Amino acid sequence: MRININIKLILVFLIFISFSCENSSKKVPVISNALNIHKNEIDAFHFRNQFNKDFDFSSLKGNVHLVNFFFTTCKTICPMMEIPINDLAENNPDVKFISFTIDPENDSISVLREYYDRKKNTNRAFLRGTQTALSEIAKYYLSSISDEDDEVIYHTSYVVLLDNKMRIRGLYNSLDKDDLAFLKKDIPILLKE
Repeated sequence: MRININIKLILVFLIFISFSCENSSKKVPVISNALNIHKNEIDAFHFRNQFNKDFDFSSLKGNVHLVNFFFTTCKTICPMMEIPINDLAENNPDVKFISFTIDPENDSISVLREYYDRKKNTNRAFLRGTQTALSEIAKYYLSSISDEDDEVIYHTSYVVLLDNKMRIRGLYNSLDKDDLAFLKKDIPILLKE
């Protein structure tokens, strides 16, 4: 009987230790260093924000940030993507949120400013650039966009999480509740690094 109690105590102790170690050593993997490797090329791209100011990618260094692609007239996935992204922006003031419009022809600076004003998140930047710059920047963020067909504009529903060294640490489907749950757990981990 005494051996049975000791075994139970040892098992409880091992379970306790394993859970406490798991929480203290949780890390988010580095997926890509692409932004560090090609930083000079990225800085050469010309993007303007909703205030019609040049966007400086070096301003992201030292900040955890999240990147996505969208366009303001999107009636399919963008509104569904926007709900969790806006919620994340409201609840994570120490994270910068960068949204690239893939429809610069229709998303003028004034349209982006109106869109920004409706969102009321000061930690968000809505960026506009040429189609060439957009296609290139999407590659850096391991994302895809398409404007090959004049009728159809496509962008991925993934958001990209980057750390304060501009390394990609995660890609999360903003339309998937499980991916969003992982993202919500990963952001605080990166903020503590």
